[in-house]
Amino acid sequence: MTAPAHARRNRPDRCRRLAHHLRTCLAAAMTAIALAPPAAMAQALITLVPAQEQAALRGPTRAEGVVIWSHGRSIDVEDSLAPTPEYITEMRKAGWDTFRLNRLRAGDTLPASGAALASYAEQFKASGYHRVVLAGQSFGAFISLIAAGRSSAVDAVIGTAPAAYGNFADNYDTFRLNATKLYELLENVRHARVALAFFHGDEFDPGGRGERSLEILGQRDLPSLVIDQPARLVSHWAASTHAFTTRFGDCLASFAAMDEAHGALSCDNLLTPKRVAGLP
Repeated sequence: MTAPAHARRNRPDRCRRLAHHLRTCLAAAMTAIALAPPAAMAQALITLVPAQEQAALRGPTRAEGVVIWSHGRSIDVEDSLAPTPEYITEMRKAGWDTFRLNRLRAGDTLPASGAALASYAEQFKASGYHRVVLAGQSFGAFISLIAAGRSSAVDAVIGTAPAAYGNFADNYDTFRLNATKLYELLENVRHARVALAFFHGDEFDPGGRGERSLEILGQRDLPSLVIDQPARLVSHWAASTHAFTTRFGDCLASFAAMDEAHGALSCDNLLTPKRVAGLP
């Protein structure tokens, strides 16, 4: 059927109006994207997930507390794919609920991830967990300390091989910040007890951080546990090994649960954590 002549004459006008409408909508959409708050965009790349079977979570009234583990950050791979270290599994066996903060590297910055972690800590404390512990490897250790400086909901931090500013070979101009910035974070921790582990052969470690960390935490009157250059545990990733868990897993769990801790502690004077009856 042929359209009436007046309809054919009006068709170009309708097309022009439709094209103008589409261009207006597209411009509005692009403006909305451009104005989206950076923190909100980063938040979409950060997720909190259980580090154990969901059904095995004990909840606030039955668990020893909750642990959130944070992975490191790499330039060319997603560290969110890295496995949860074995010592966190041992904490689960000791009665803790365990989670991990997964972050895609595109939105993984110290301010954004530290703020997100502090927010989750406060939510867990508000839900009734008696203890909130933040554990982290490398970059994850840094954001755990940042969160402990932002929120009083954090009761303890376990940081292994803390680093956020590169290594000796590739980032010589900045890698010493792995020491100076660490010290600044320790100065700002609100009240959490702090356990740190430093390893021989860690190319991200400028050296001397164990003694200086103990000094700062002592001056702050914060309970501390520093595992400094333990024998036969070598490299930036030593905390992910079975050997590390065998030697220090129980010690770290004891430290995490020691609400009345005071001063500088060592694994020699920490008791093996009490196991909950019936747990594997």
